[in-house]
Amino acid sequence: MGRVIVALAGIGLVIFMWGEAANYPPTARKLPDLLGWAVLVLAVLAIAQELLQWGKARLAGEGDAEAIPSSPVDWRGIGLGAGFVALIVAYAWSIEIVGYMVATPLFLALPLLALRPVRLPVAVLTIAVVTAVIYGVFVWFLRLNIPLFPAF
Repeated sequence: MGRVIVALAGIGLVIFMWGEAANYPPTARKLPDLLGWAVLVLAVLAIAQELLQWGKARLAGEGDAEAIPSSPVDWRGIGLGAGFVALIVAYAWSIEIVGYMVATPLFLALPLLALRPVRLPVAVLTIAVVTAVIYGVFVWFLRLNIPLFPAF
C-alpha cells in the first residue's frame, strides 16, 4: 500500500510541476514536461504492478499477508509512503523560502540518513550530484530565475 501512496504522490507532484511550468518560456517548459511524463508513466506502472500482485495473490489464495488487500493493514508501509508524500510537499513549499541550494540537499539528506538505503559516503555523493545537476539544468542551461538561497 505504501508504494501506491508514493505513486499517487508522484502523480500529484507531476500535476503541481506542470502547473508551475505553465508560466515558463516554451523551451524551459520542455524539461518539466518530459520529466513529468516519465514520473507519471512510472507511477502508473507501479500502481498497476501492485494491483496485479494483489490480483494474483487473491486468485492463488496464497502469498504473503501484505500482498492481499483484505489482510491486516501494513501501517509501516503506509507510514513510509505518507512520510515521503509529506517530504515532497514540504520540499516544494520550502523552495520559495530557503531556495533550491538549501532545500535540495536538506530534503535529500532526510530520507537517506534516516532510512540508510546506502552508506554515508554514497549518500553524500548522491546529494552533491543531484544538487549540482539541479543547478546545472535550471540555472546554467535553462537560465531560469529560481530562488537559489534563502529569501529572508
